[in-house]
Amino acid sequence: MIPNLKPAFAVGALGIALMLSASPSMAQQTAKPMPATAVTRAAPIDPAAVTAINRMGDYLRTLKAFSIHADTTTDEVLPSGPKLQFGGSIDLTFRDPDGVHIVSRRDDRDDSRYFYNGKLLTVWVEAKKAYAGIVAPATLGSTLELVRDKYDVSFPLGGVLLMAARGDLLKDVKAGVMIGTGRVAGVDCDHLGFHQDGVDWQIWIEKGERPLPRKVLITTLSNVSQPQHSETLTWDLSPKIDPAMFTFVPPEGANRIVIAEKKAIRQSKATTGTKESK
Repeated sequence: MIPNLKPAFAVGALGIALMLSASPSMAQQTAKPMPATAVTRAAPIDPAAVTAINRMGDYLRTLKAFSIHADTTTDEVLPSGPKLQFGGSIDLTFRDPDGVHIVSRRDDRDDSRYFYNGKLLTVWVEAKKAYAGIVAPATLGSTLELVRDKYDVSFPLGGVLLMAARGDLLKDVKAGVMIGTGRVAGVDCDHLGFHQDGVDWQIWIEKGERPLPRKVLITTLSNVSQPQHSETLTWDLSPKIDPAMFTFVPPEGANRIVIAEKKAIRQSKATTGTKESK
C-alpha cells in the first residue's frame, strides 16, 4: 500500500493518505521519462507526479468496496549489522465506510487478522490465542489516525486505506518526479519517485481508466543499511463480502490483551533507562 510510510506511507495492512481534503486533480500533463537518479534531495515536486497521485486518490475514493492481495518483501537489519529479507502477503477486504478485514502473513512472524466494523478494531493472533481490541471511531480514516497517533501501530496497507478514505499522501514530500513507464504483473503503469525526510518511496500506478496503485517500494534512509519494504498489489473491484467478516467473535480459550499506548511505552522506556543508568 501506500506509504504509511513508516515513517510515511506504506505498509503494514492498517494502510492511502488523507485525501478527502486534498486539492482537486491538476490538469493532466505530459512528462518525459526520467531516470531514477532524477529524484534528488533538492529537486522540486514534478507537477505531473502530483497530477498522477491526485488522480489515483480521486479514483480510489469512488470505490465503495474492493479486495487486495499484496505480495510483500521486508528487510530487517539485525543488531549485529546483517540485513535479512522476509516474504509475506496481505489479503484485505474493504467496504465503505465502516468495514475492513485483513489477513497479514510474514515469514518471521505469526499470522494476524484485523477486524473493523465502525465500532471496534480488533487484532487476533491465532498462534498465541490472543486478541486485542479498542473502541474505534465510526469512520475508517479517523480510526487509522487514532491507531497511528495513540498506539504507534502500523496498519497493513494503511496507506491505501487512508487514501481511499481521505488524505494527503504528499504532505511531507520534499521532491518527486515522474520517472517513466513500468510494467507490474503485465500491467503498464506510471512509475513515480518521491523523497521526504528519512524516506525515499516509489509507486507504480496503473495507466488508463483505473489508476490503481500496483506496486510500492519504500527505502528507509535513516538506517545506514537502507532497508526496503515492497508491496505488489492485485485488485478485485467486485468482491464477494460477508458482513460478518468485519466483526471478531472470540473463540473458546482466547485471551484478551491490552494494547499499550505510546505514552505508556515512552514512560516505561524512560524508567528502564533511569534504572540502567544507576
